[in-house]
Amino acid sequence: MRTFGKSNYSEQLIKQSKNGSRARAPLPERAHLSRFRVIQRDLVYVIGIPIDIANEDILSKYAYFGQYGQIKKIVVNNQTVHTSSFQKPTVSAYVTFQNIEDAWECLYALESFSINGHSLKASFGTSKYCSAFLSGQKCLKPDCMYLHYTGDPKDSFCTDEIQQNSDRFLSMTRPLRPPDYYNYEFQDQKPIVFPPRRILRKLKSATKLPTDQKATEQPGGEIPANEANEENEFLNSLFGKIEIVARPLKVEYSVGQSLNDQLNLCRPSIRSVMFNDKRIK
Repeated sequence: MRTFGKSNYSEQLIKQSKNGSRARAPLPERAHLSRFRVIQRDLVYVIGIPIDIANEDILSKYAYFGQYGQIKKIVVNNQTVHTSSFQKPTVSAYVTFQNIEDAWECLYALESFSINGHSLKASFGTSKYCSAFLSGQKCLKPDCMYLHYTGDPKDSFCTDEIQQNSDRFLSMTRPLRPPDYYNYEFQDQKPIVFPPRRILRKLKSATKLPTDQKATEQPGGEIPANEANEENEFLNSLFGKIEIVARPLKVEYSVGQSLNDQLNLCRPSIRSVMFNDKRIK
């Protein structure tokens, strides 16, 4: 059984057929690339998918991955099944989006999400280099999902880093939500199964809770209008007519003057000023 983060996209794709020409050895200047995998930020790798929905047609629906954006390809890895003594079997899947922004939104939405008792974990997928590219040949597969260009070194990881789940690998493949994630509105109100996608437009009030948070964080619902008005009137009666007057702190440095006099510590406190003003009125 594979551990989360150790798989790469190329291992889950259907084995590519030979293109008719005899395979050649990698070019000397590209031979080392066969040991590396490169992050693909339009590709989301998800584990923990229940076996009863592990189907490309189901997962591509709007209620699942379809709500996050246009999907180019979904590959479900049914060959490796994760089992436990108290849960139904689960599998992993690779979802390739048309746009990178959609893949990011998918990662954010699935963070800390569980379905039917199964915890889903999502990360950016990785891909290896096409053998034709390594040998300097032209790839004849129009739908080849392997790399045909040299990836950015910052996004490249050797197989040892991936197997050891290095800090750099985990931080780049599993980005966390932004701190103000819940300040963004839902994309729409259509019926869904997976968490809803949010749009990059903040709520009018940053303190307003999203729809899915009100039920848990505000079990009593909204405060009735009459109670809210009574509360406002009570607060106004306490503070609305009080003018707060405080003398500024003065610091005068002179030879022979005590610290108490320098800082004007003998001045009346703001509490006494407020109390006296209220009594006068």
